[in-house]
Amino acid sequence: MPRTGAVPPPDATRYRVTYAVAGTDGVRQAEVTVVPGYSQESDIPAVLAAHLTGNPADARLVTVLALRAD
Repeated sequence: MPRTGAVPPPDATRYRVTYAVAGTDGVRQAEVTVVPGYSQESDIPAVLAAHLTGNPADARLVTVLALRAD
């Protein structure tokens, strides 16, 4: 389990994600860090869903509109 405030490994990529959630109005933004060997870009909807609903399987509710590496 990662420690709160822990710095990700240097090869991690942080993304600024613009996304929409089914059944809600408007768009949202979040930062998501992808760590090679643990996650990849295609996991981002599941990561966002886990934060929103507590269930990564709700990824189908999340539509990524834009993805920018920081």
